[in-house]
Amino acid sequence: MSDLDKQLMNADSFDELYLAYYPAMLSYARMFLRDQWAEDVVQDVFFNIWKNRHRISTDDPLYKYLLKAVYNRAINYIWKHKRDTEYRSWYGSQIDRMVFDYYDPDKNPILAKIYDNDMRQQLRQAVDELPDKRREIFRMRFFENMSNKEIGERLGLTVSTVENHMYLALKNLRDKLL
Repeated sequence: MSDLDKQLMNADSFDELYLAYYPAMLSYARMFLRDQWAEDVVQDVFFNIWKNRHRISTDDPLYKYLLKAVYNRAINYIWKHKRDTEYRSWYGSQIDRMVFDYYDPDKNPILAKIYDNDMRQQLRQAVDELPDKRREIFRMRFFENMSNKEIGERLGLTVSTVENHMYLALKNLRDKLL
């Protein structure tokens, strides 16, 4: 039985884990969801971990397991509510902020403590591995703070082409990092 298994089986240890990781997981969920939705998702993740603790088996460190669980639950929530136009509009702006925050640990000090230099290095490497056009557009957007229109004008592309490249770049990064 691993240390994680022992911690999950013991109610007192689980309470300590909850208190230690809840703020960071909530901060992470807020990258995808509004406050109340993020709270609901994180509480649901911890509840389900406790409820299914006898069946959980992972070699991942606990924080990585929790991040995956919160991410998956948040994405499920988003898909469930995708027809809500207010939510879709808000969510689109959060994707930009989420990726930028990975590069700036000052924007999210709680996650900066969880993610060590290795995670930031993995993100930089994943960006470097993007196809040339996606990498160029990604860097213009997040490092030069250019709008999609400005990027399109500089590269001679339509705004929708720039948006498609950004979407694919973010999808590539999510696939490589999660």
